[in-house]
Amino acid sequence: MRGLRRHMTAFLCLVLMCSANTLSPLELGPQVGFVEDNDDPVRNEILASVPIWVVGDQWTYTVMLDAISLVEDAEDLEGASLDILTGTATRTVASVTDGRSYGLNEPLYLISTTMFVQGQGVFPAPAIGAVEGVLQISMAEAMLVRVSDLGIVRVARSINLDFDSVVNIDIADVEEFANYTPVYEIYDFPIRSEDVHLLSLERSMEYSGDGLVSFPGETQYNNTERSVGPISVIESELLSIPCEGGALAIVERADDGVVIEERHYCPFIRNDVYWKSHDIGLNGVKGEFHLISHIAGVDLSSSPNTPVVTVVLEDDDVPLDGAINITVDVLDVDGSPAVGDVHLYRGLGHETVTLSSGQATYNVTSGNNTDDTITIDDWASHGFVVCYDHDPDANTFRACGVATVTIQGSAIGKVIREQLISDLSILIDDISSSGQKAHRTIRF
Repeated sequence: MRGLRRHMTAFLCLVLMCSANTLSPLELGPQVGFVEDNDDPVRNEILASVPIWVVGDQWTYTVMLDAISLVEDAEDLEGASLDILTGTATRTVASVTDGRSYGLNEPLYLISTTMFVQGQGVFPAPAIGAVEGVLQISMAEAMLVRVSDLGIVRVARSINLDFDSVVNIDIADVEEFANYTPVYEIYDFPIRSEDVHLLSLERSMEYSGDGLVSFPGETQYNNTERSVGPISVIESELLSIPCEGGALAIVERADDGVVIEERHYCPFIRNDVYWKSHDIGLNGVKGEFHLISHIAGVDLSSSPNTPVVTVVLEDDDVPLDGAINITVDVLDVDGSPAVGDVHLYRGLGHETVTLSSGQATYNVTSGNNTDDTITIDDWASHGFVVCYDHDPDANTFRACGVATVTIQGSAIGKVIREQLISDLSILIDDISSSGQKAHRTIRF
């Protein structure tokens, strides 16, 4: 099999940078009018707060792909058949950036993923007709993920497809780019019991490359209205890998009730132990992933190899325009109080404060800005990210910490949200039938 090309990593980084937006002004987002609601909010139990990833964190999954869509509509592959492809994928935190290299002004994780899968198939070969063999897919992926909420900003992939048989056939070399507007917030931290939120999401897809498999020549836009939840807990013994405290079932449905994505998020390992999607890329390939191993980038039970940034909010559930007192503690790699500046990011705003004996304090207001995950339980939730030890040449940080504040909904905000979410009960009642429909669309 021909391996991934040597220039792949450079291509992925270049594509992520070239597709970047211009720097955003120092603001949180659109301002909205409101009416005060003095009732104390009643919140469900918090099941998971936003995790911190560090460079070197690594998760490895077994993979099953239903890639029949790649060949069934390809004119040059008429008569081809393909079994389920199996293999592994490894996802690694490559760096923590300040976002500037990608035209943004907020901390981002650069996540590197490699995948190799293969499966039996029958493909037409020149001169000799149909032959049996093995389809092999190699992929390298670079993904930008917000530190504040693990929202996916954009993804670049380079993919090689080869058919190994008595005659080796180069099926395709494809470069794929996905951009999300707004940022794709899967989890909506802090995750609470029975949480439900709505997303209005646009995904644009661009393809380049050549081969026997055809991909759209123009940018493809997909707009979806999605509901996520209600969140439930799956006991650890029911999972394929142990998860202390259990995993959280996170199910996304389209507006017709059909399941689009299903994830089992494990707070203990700070990522999904299971993920199933009707479209992982490659123009509609379906996939299923099961975690088999996790390597932590920093072992906090011994000496860490990066500083530790702890962000504490005096109150993490505040009224509109409420005061927020933030305390930041930074320990260097030897456990001593760190020195220097820390950088605070809230929304699109950014400021610096100098550490005093390893500590810094901020006094800010919550504002009245909405977010992109609509619920009837709160006005918004925003992550406050604090990063330490900035490298201005590489535009990276050695360590970051994050805490999330929930802004209490106003009376008018509650009315707006209740109207937007009025049809959700229909989707929830249809969980069983929609799950069956989603299962039938995937061959495994």
